[in-house]
Amino acid sequence: MGQTSTIILILAIIFVLGSIAFTIQTIEERKRARKLKILSLKGKVRNAVNIYKGIPDLFMTVELHDFLRKFINNRWQTLHTLVTTEESQRAFDAFNERCKNRVMHVQHPAGSMTIFKDDGQVYHMLGKFKELQQWLSDLHRKKQIPESTYSELKWQVKDFYDRVSCDIEVLEAIETQNAHGEKAGYHKFNIALKSLNGLNQSESLDSQIFAIHKHMETLKAIYEEQEALEEERRLAELEDEEL
Repeated sequence: MGQTSTIILILAIIFVLGSIAFTIQTIEERKRARKLKILSLKGKVRNAVNIYKGIPDLFMTVELHDFLRKFINNRWQTLHTLVTTEESQRAFDAFNERCKNRVMHVQHPAGSMTIFKDDGQVYHMLGKFKELQQWLSDLHRKKQIPESTYSELKWQVKDFYDRVSCDIEVLEAIETQNAHGEKAGYHKFNIALKSLNGLNQSESLDSQIFAIHKHMETLKAIYEEQEALEEERRLAELEDEEL
């Protein structure tokens, strides 16, 4: 074999080996990219499902429900084009069944002055709304949510946050009443009532406002009777002094 032939053979071997190495590298990169995409989709689905489950029925509007359902279904279906397991399929079917059967109650429960029972529950829910708002903002920044949908949901989440924040004022009014009496409590309830009235454009808070107003009427009747008795006692003492 001549020198030229030897050089050509060596170059051919180098080319073949290089092609093989390039092909292997390309395959590995595709595998890594596919794996990263699967992990990303799983993370997005898991995060969105947790957000969906963390929103009480009282705050699950039709618009928010539809967006979350479509978003989660879209990502889950994309995930299943890459990899499908029995566990993932069961979870997907269970999620859609839950969406289909979920009953949403945007009206405040009758007879209750607050949404939650204590400060801990209130602050937990406020944290959930902050998480939801941040998630929507991230989707908006990445142009993964229509502008009109984002504007509507952003307004709704802010309204929910403000409504839940009013629970803090009502709970403080209850504490004031217990610690300092009906008159002091009445004035604290009045502050909370003004806040709620400002948020009641849709009249969904009528039941809560009515419950607080009814409670305030009771408080007023009690402290006015107490003041009347105190005034009678004071006048009787003055009469005794004059005698």
